[in-house]
Amino acid sequence: MKKLYGVIGYPVAHSLSPVFQQAALESLGLDAAYVPFEIPPDRLNGALQALEILGVEGFNVTLPHKETISGLIASQDRVSRLVGAVNTVSRRPEGWSGANTDVPGFRTAFRLFVEKKIKKELFHPIVLGAGGSSRSVVFALREEGFRRMTLVNRSPGKARALLDSLFPGPEKEGIFVLSLEEFSEKGTGEGDILINALSREAFPESFHVLEGVDCSGIKGFFDLSYRPDGLPTAFLKAGSDRKIPGEDGLGMLLEQGALSFEIWTGHPAPRAVMAEALHRKLGRSLSFDPDFSGRRGD
Repeated sequence: MKKLYGVIGYPVAHSLSPVFQQAALESLGLDAAYVPFEIPPDRLNGALQALEILGVEGFNVTLPHKETISGLIASQDRVSRLVGAVNTVSRRPEGWSGANTDVPGFRTAFRLFVEKKIKKELFHPIVLGAGGSSRSVVFALREEGFRRMTLVNRSPGKARALLDSLFPGPEKEGIFVLSLEEFSEKGTGEGDILINALSREAFPESFHVLEGVDCSGIKGFFDLSYRPDGLPTAFLKAGSDRKIPGEDGLGMLLEQGALSFEIWTGHPAPRAVMAEALHRKLGRSLSFDPDFSGRRGD
């Protein structure tokens, strides 16, 4: 009987996950399908019951469900509990079980970007945004050993609340909070890399957050977002205009998806096959190194 996997979100038609997940399943000869399920937020609880009835073995979770779903499943792994977000769900005898592969996915993609394109040691990341994606990034950066970073958000109170929930003790020492207005006035300071965790939809054409900001000390632009057509995001355009190397979120998308695949199937993910599927879909190559992924050290 064909096994069924998928991705849930709202909207979800733009997701590239079916492109590379289906290619991975077929490359290993697995009798399985990976499909998108568009689920409005007010239907999430009932949808989980429907997915169980349909016999779905596992699914990815994208916006806006990553945080809400935590309270609707039977169990979670350590990272998803600490971060408060789930992006991978698997069927277990006791019910749905959640995991967070965004954190290790970001860590691997970020390491590869730094090693391949920056080739310099970094000391002080600046993270733009204080939503669910920012939680994974800040947590991952702390686990990577960054002791100093800056969190920039329109509402500094929301950014501080994020830090308080992630690091209730002294672990948040060395993390600074700025409003967007303060960031525009003070600039990047000692920051050496910009990480964008703000929604791509909020800045479709120009990334005006950086207008007038001195980025001369910045060595790289790393965007968690990506465009489904493979073209540069507005954030990366702002970096290229300043002749600063950048990377979008496709590498992170692939790596978190590969880790999800391994959780569901028990097979090593065919990352080269997954990257090639994205290459064929988008007409561009990914910054992907299967040997590098193999030495993640997570």
